[in-house]
Amino acid sequence: MTLTFNPDKYKELLTAYLPKLIRSEAENEQALEIVEDLMHRKRTPEEDELYQLLITLIEKFEQEYYQPNQQNSSLSMLLFI
Repeated sequence: MTLTFNPDKYKELLTAYLPKLIRSEAENEQALEIVEDLMHRKRTPEEDELYQLLITLIEKFEQEYYQPNQQNSSLSMLLFI
């Protein structure tokens, strides 16, 4: 049996979790907690879509915040080290 994607169920998940760009470590931790919960269970297609979205947002934040390059602030460099 192939599970089909239900836009209404996905909309409910988006409304419940309100994913957005991650701009702080606290927001990143919150997103990581949701991903951790989703990671350890059999996900519906809608949950899998939310899971992938959150992973993308977390990766974007962590690349910008923790990866060393010339444009990072001194604080983010210290946190990386």
